[in-house]
Amino acid sequence: MSPGDVAVQRPDEGSLSEQRISSLEKQLNIEQKVKQGAENMIQQYCNGPTRDKKLLAEAQQMLADSKAKIEYIKMRIMKVKQVQSEEMDGKGSADGSRVRGDRNCDFGLMTPLEVRIEELRHHLRIESAVVEGAKNVIRLLQSARSTDKKALQELETYPNDY
Repeated sequence: MSPGDVAVQRPDEGSLSEQRISSLEKQLNIEQKVKQGAENMIQQYCNGPTRDKKLLAEAQQMLADSKAKIEYIKMRIMKVKQVQSEEMDGKGSADGSRVRGDRNCDFGLMTPLEVRIEELRHHLRIESAVVEGAKNVIRLLQSARSTDKKALQELETYPNDY
């Protein structure tokens, strides 16, 4: 086995970062095409013979979503480049690795699947907090001297949600 074969089997951090940058740039190009298409649709719906307000609103929403996604991808590219330059400069921790405890500091290097998992975990934490808050409200309403019957009844009609 030649030294080149080893590099192919086990890519170093530099090539991994370059692959991620390349992947993000492809995503950016696709999203810029989506943005251009949304802009064209808006022009067509505004100036064309058919002025369908629903389609125009959908195209405007698509444009706004696309702009937000473009900014997000650009930030991820900048984060990967920043991490890559820090690794090249040796600004990692004492053992040469970066701190991995906080996943948010590594967000730019996460794969799309890992990003989705983190998003789902975030939403799960939010939903859990909402459920806990609803349970607290039910307890407060039940223990109050002057019970707000209507509010309590409304909360208790959805027991499976909590």
